[in-house]
Amino acid sequence: MANSDFLRKNKNQHSIKNAISKKMDSDIDVAIRKLIVYLHRKYPHLVLEHKKILPLTEIIADLSRQYPQYAKSFSPVMRESFIKPDGGFLYATDKKGNRKLILVAEVKRQGTNDKRLSEGLPKQAKGNAIERLGKNLTGIRAIFKKESMIPFVCFGSGDDFQKGSTILDRVVTMNDFFPLNEVFIEKEHLPFEPVSMFFRYKDWSTNEMIKIMAGVAEEAISYHFR
Repeated sequence: MANSDFLRKNKNQHSIKNAISKKMDSDIDVAIRKLIVYLHRKYPHLVLEHKKILPLTEIIADLSRQYPQYAKSFSPVMRESFIKPDGGFLYATDKKGNRKLILVAEVKRQGTNDKRLSEGLPKQAKGNAIERLGKNLTGIRAIFKKESMIPFVCFGSGDDFQKGSTILDRVVTMNDFFPLNEVFIEKEHLPFEPVSMFFRYKDWSTNEMIKIMAGVAEEAISYHFR
């Protein structure tokens, strides 16, 4: 049985990471590796570093340094807690030792009801990938609280993101009601902080993701290292 077939018929599909999402994770990993090669050639004076996770303790420590007046107000968190977007965190460091976060990438795949209906199977409840995205996005916005830009991009695909789906409205809500499938990097609309959310039914190819992520990373590099 194909992985997608198994996913659609598994009654406990929400308790495991589905095979399609693993494929998407693999695609974003390939895209990130190719992106790093491209950026290294274009910016040989920068050292690039890719991290998969960022502990919440590091985020709070940075916020405490940036906003010392609130340092005692931040809630303590477990050392084991972290943010882990599918595409990870990409940093750049110049010859002076200035280290900046130039890209955070996320991938979400949600919805198989299109295939279930074609097989005469009943619809299943909408997935929770978007809820996980919302949690990560809150932390990511905190990371860039002091910055005037948020170099974050998310690629979403699947039946739940077809035109007319109410799930898309959830994504729009997360994006401060700004449109999807557009690049938002610099904070030009304060107090709103829209980010780059690319969502559609069709899966995103590696080349498509590289092109969009390169644009985001290059703008962040230009901002930080001009």
